[in-house]
Amino acid sequence: MVKRRSKWPLMEIVNAILYVLKNGCVWRDVPGDLPPWSTAYWYFDKWEADGTWARVSACLTVSSREHAQKKPAPRP
Repeated sequence: MVKRRSKWPLMEIVNAILYVLKNGCVWRDVPGDLPPWSTAYWYFDKWEADGTWARVSACLTVSSREHAQKKPAPRP
């Protein structure tokens, strides 16, 4: 398997994904100063399939609850 370096920094790719999610727009409406929509979507789809977004969400939930001085996980 050949690993190719992306010409876009990962932070810019994440910014493009968050832009679409925040604004509720279609992928093709990503502004020109962000990576192309097809690149952003490829990463989004890949990270959704491998569970990256679920892990990010879980980490942010724990961090937010600890910041609010609550237990890391809500009671069942």
